[in-house]
Amino acid sequence: MQVPPASFQTAATILHLWRYKWLLFLAALVAGVGMYVYAYLQPEYYKSTINCVPPKTDQSALGNLLGGMSSTLRDFGLSKLGGGKGDSFDFIVLLFSRTIRDSMIHKFDLVNEYELQGKRFQLVRDEFDNNIDIELHPEGNYEISIWSRDPKKAVVMCSTFVAMANELANKVARDEAARATTYLERRINAMDSTITDIGAQMNVFSKNYLLFSPEDQAKASASALSELKASLLKQESILGLIEQTYGKDDPQAITQRALVQELQRQMKAAQSEPGFAGNFPITNAAGIGASYMKLYAEMEAMLKVKAFLTPTLEQTRLDQHRNTTSLLIVDEPVPAEKRDRPKRLLMAAGAAFGIDVLIIMILLSMRGFSVARSRLQTVAAEQSVS
Repeated sequence: MQVPPASFQTAATILHLWRYKWLLFLAALVAGVGMYVYAYLQPEYYKSTINCVPPKTDQSALGNLLGGMSSTLRDFGLSKLGGGKGDSFDFIVLLFSRTIRDSMIHKFDLVNEYELQGKRFQLVRDEFDNNIDIELHPEGNYEISIWSRDPKKAVVMCSTFVAMANELANKVARDEAARATTYLERRINAMDSTITDIGAQMNVFSKNYLLFSPEDQAKASASALSELKASLLKQESILGLIEQTYGKDDPQAITQRALVQELQRQMKAAQSEPGFAGNFPITNAAGIGASYMKLYAEMEAMLKVKAFLTPTLEQTRLDQHRNTTSLLIVDEPVPAEKRDRPKRLLMAAGAAFGIDVLIIMILLSMRGFSVARSRLQTVAAEQSVS
């Protein structure tokens, strides 16, 4: 049995479909008209669009604090440790939140508008999602479109949606500021306790050791000790010169020796007894001074950090009661001049095309089945003859 060439099969298929051209035409006509009538009976929806942009900069206290921290890290060459640029959350999250959707549904009685009385509330949410479109453009602006049966109501819904988004953003910002305020208050209170403890320890040093300014006292004591040492060496030189000239038993030598001995006693007392630089011996000055300077450094560090955090705390307290605009309206919504949905002609054309595709698939399947059965019968006949 010879198989017909592909061109012959294609031509035969086209001729087979051409025989049913009136069926295809009538089916498309009926489906198109039927879909147009169905679309005509559907409620008309009008579209309204609002164009918004977010503010340029973050003026909150937390944003300023994080900016200051990033600047400090850059000063130390640690910018990679400071994290990348980014907000605490994307505003698009709020625009798609269930809170705003439920508020819009209740405020504008969308259950009745969508004719979903007695249905599950999730179906109302899904229908609202079908009637709202939020698009974030690469330029950073948001275009929010809402469909409603009343063109004026669609305008009000757009403006209200943006107002609700701003209010929700303020609530999130206030909650964030409240958490930041709680942390900063706890941190500053802990610093105050630490500063009080350090101050008490420094007071003990001042009372017990008469140490109040280690650097100044160290300079003064070093200068006085060097003067005493120089005087001792000078008098020892004079004593040696007198003894060499007049002998050790000379009255001048005896007097000079007594002076040298007194200077040596003072030198030894200055180095080993309290009172020269404070209520502690010079030999212990390093340890006592180091301990005092450690406390002093801790005190300075705590005071600087407190001075850094206190304005931030005051600002976060203000942020808890501040209302900011998160979306600025660029283009106000306007009432639509004609309906946007349903698109009746498009729906009718789609229905006509779809029914024709379905009929063509059925016809081709029937022809393929008929051709296959014919070939099987031919092969069976040839085998029976042979």
